[in-house]
Amino acid sequence: MPIDARRREEIAAAVAAYANAHPDVRLPRRTVELLAAMFPTEDVCQRSLDAIAAEGDLDRGRIASVLRRLVEAQLLSRERGSGKVPDTYHLHLPSQRQP
Repeated sequence: MPIDARRREEIAAAVAAYANAHPDVRLPRRTVELLAAMFPTEDVCQRSLDAIAAEGDLDRGRIASVLRRLVEAQLLSRERGSGKVPDTYHLHLPSQRQP
């Protein structure tokens, strides 16, 4: 599912805010592209790594390690799938609203 420009901008701004708030955490280079492919409309993704790679024109072999790093950074949470059911990821980006 293609992502609209506004959603992509929201994800990019939230990732930038996270990076600014956590300068000691180095996020993977293609974080925004991966998150945009995974979460084009909602904050929940339950798709196979192959489907995510195809959607985002990403290297399937690297996606698992990038996802682990994003879970460690607490930008994502993961619920393990079973059998043919893929893992479920929940997006946890900081709000961009000003106080």
